[in-house]
Amino acid sequence: MIAYKFLAPGAVGPFTGFSWPVPSAAAPGRWVEAPDRREEHGIHACRERDLAFWLDAELWRAELADPVTDAQRQVISPRARLLERIVAWDGAAARAFAEACLSRARELCAAKPSGPVSAALSGYLAEATEFLEAGDPACSAYISARSAVVAAGGDEDAFGAEREQQGILLARLLRLAAPHGV
Repeated sequence: MIAYKFLAPGAVGPFTGFSWPVPSAAAPGRWVEAPDRREEHGIHACRERDLAFWLDAELWRAELADPVTDAQRQVISPRARLLERIVAWDGAAARAFAEACLSRARELCAAKPSGPVSAALSGYLAEATEFLEAGDPACSAYISARSAVVAAGGDEDAFGAEREQQGILLARLLRLAAPHGV
């Protein structure tokens, strides 16, 4: 299965500190195996709709070996390898993505009449804008998604739905192909 993996600079796992073997111009990176066969210890990657949940400095297209388990906001495999870095994901793309997320949050705010919900949404917009201007587009996009919960009257499911929409938006912005299974 082809999926995506966000990594810290230098192809380093943000949670594990694992340095991934990177592909060369001629070949994909070498296969990496999970430490054991327990499902939760597998190699985690994401589908396009999950991208916004895992933002980091580098985005890689990865190949996952079967069996691939579908988990909440990710997929898990016992083996994986990096195929290529998505070079379109850079500082400018991260900012453009956060600006698009902020624009969606502004639409939510504009759709609400004046009152407590509108005031709360305005606060989220202000905070998302501050993080964007401070150079933290990932936090800005997160706060923009949190505003969906306020707009939905406190329904926490709205956050996940908005993050999925952000993931689809990010895939479009980066012009990611939609391989079968992603």
